[in-house]
Amino acid sequence: MKKLDYYSEDEWSTILATPQLVGLAMAGAGSSGILGSTKEMFASARSLMTAKDEYSSNALIQAIVPNTTEVSKAMEDAKKQRSIIMEKLKSKNIKTSEDLTEMILSNCKNVVTLLEGKESVEVVTEYKKWILEIAEKVANAAKEGGFLGFGGERFSEKEQELFEKLKSTLA
Repeated sequence: MKKLDYYSEDEWSTILATPQLVGLAMAGAGSSGILGSTKEMFASARSLMTAKDEYSSNALIQAIVPNTTEVSKAMEDAKKQRSIIMEKLKSKNIKTSEDLTEMILSNCKNVVTLLEGKESVEVVTEYKKWILEIAEKVANAAKEGGFLGFGGERFSEKEQELFEKLKSTLA
């Protein structure tokens, strides 16, 4: 994680936090229990890490994703990101999944506006695509509404609603 110089600290913290907050919001949209929630959080983390290769030519995404070549640096980056995210949640007094959804949709709208003023169309398009990929991977990571792993659905109605709102906001 390396802050790009042409963003203020506040702008950068919003850009940096948005991918993880989207994963968190999507995980909170469903009711997949402890095991399912764990799977969803791993899907979110995996989406962040695979972006290093999938978006190797996107300097913005590369600056957001923790450096995985050095374990100690990756841990330091992850702790910084977690601190930024926790501060954002605390400062907005986020207590429910509905609060988180409202915050993340607002964040996405603000980030797109910000990026469109400072980045190429290609960079912005890839960032938006990446955000939606994170949401989709988290939603598909665990079943909602089943019992002991039987039944349920992969992409619940509430997750689909949030996904559609994200798509609309990022359009």
